[in-house]
Amino acid sequence: MRERLEFLECQVTTISFGLRALRPLKKLYEDVRANTLERGVKIGKKEHEEYSGFDGVKMRWYFANSPKAIGIFRAVVDGCRLKRARAIVGTRRDRARVVQASFVEIEGNYPRGRWHSDFTDKDLGLNRSATMLTPLFTFHRTFGGLEVTAAKRGMSLDFDKYAHVYRYRDGEAVLFDASGMIHRTQGYRAKPTAVRVLVCWQFADTSRTLWPALRRIGRQNGDPMFLFPH
Repeated sequence: MRERLEFLECQVTTISFGLRALRPLKKLYEDVRANTLERGVKIGKKEHEEYSGFDGVKMRWYFANSPKAIGIFRAVVDGCRLKRARAIVGTRRDRARVVQASFVEIEGNYPRGRWHSDFTDKDLGLNRSATMLTPLFTFHRTFGGLEVTAAKRGMSLDFDKYAHVYRYRDGEAVLFDASGMIHRTQGYRAKPTAVRVLVCWQFADTSRTLWPALRRIGRQNGDPMFLFPH
């Protein structure tokens, strides 16, 4: 499988899929914004941290906060070609599960982001977790993409020097190692009313030996970890 080889060698790959698969998530996002969520569907909200240089940034995460909510995100993956991600992460498809999911929303401008990895824990190695991102709605040409770098955590290399930009596309998801891939949001300028929305799925190998690490990551990131099967 091309995607798995790319993921293992480069820690990043892409998966194409049919856009109709996102319809349940578009409805869910609309329900979130209109405050009309169905019974049992709970969505949490996190605002962007306050950093120097990020004053006035309007970025927020609407994250799955109940089994029924995570079930909507999981069903989209399992109902289309995005399910290939489960054969890429870890060593067994049945243990590669969507453990967190969210909408990542930015209104207006966004400055150059900070380099980071999504899942950081001493007991979580490479190819044990992944982040998958795709636009919920067609991106405006001014919206920033995803900057990734070949430089790895702990290396005395310039992240910027070894960076390149992935441009988000309709019908394509980018999948990268959540622990090993250092990345950031590309800075951009847009109208104050422009809204950029990504769907974000977090996958992890849910072998029981990794549960303590995953739960620590969940507490650190502020989102619940859903480890049960799907």
